[in-house]
Amino acid sequence: MKNLFRSRLPLQLTLSQITKLSNQFNLSSIEIERWYERFILCYPYGYVSFQEFLIYLKQLNIYRENQEYQLSKSLIKQLFYTLNVNNDKQLNFEEFFQFNLLINQGTNEDKLKLILNLHDRQQNYYTQKEIVNIFTNMFALLNISKLVNDLSQSINTILTNAEMNNKKSKICWNTFCTYVLNHSLSLELLLSNHLNNESFEEKLITPC
Repeated sequence: MKNLFRSRLPLQLTLSQITKLSNQFNLSSIEIERWYERFILCYPYGYVSFQEFLIYLKQLNIYRENQEYQLSKSLIKQLFYTLNVNNDKQLNFEEFFQFNLLINQGTNEDKLKLILNLHDRQQNYYTQKEIVNIFTNMFALLNISKLVNDLSQSINTILTNAEMNNKKSKICWNTFCTYVLNHSLSLELLLSNHLNNESFEEKLITPC
């Protein structure tokens, strides 16, 4: 009789997958295999569902004592679907592995670009305070060091120079992120802890 039940056992990594990840992240094949073993131990079906991702982020914040920095469920969905490169509504080992390496070993610029590339499928609009909160919580999650007051001032400077700081209207998330990605000084301003915002304002408004 034909077996009607599909096996839920995850596939082993192929040699080509191990080689690709090893070259991409400068890790030995043994390190990649150890990562995979730990992944399968936590996620025996070989993927991370959205609900499991929610639990993972909650545990990560508890471990780091960052409970005060909570991402909204809608923002976590944006993060999840941004990481889900193959669009199958679950994170495979490679997708989950890359996210973990970004958190632990990635540059602050790469982490910031992930935030700015979060897909907002509904074209949401936020107040300036809400945008500051999004960046504050994402910076905490991704281990980017930045004082909240400095972050608020940096975002205000960017909005002013982009002519998007009308207090009576909300700001399109996608428009704001696209602006920052297209202006390297804005990227630098968001990551800087020590530079004077006034000097950045002069640079941002000075024609090339």
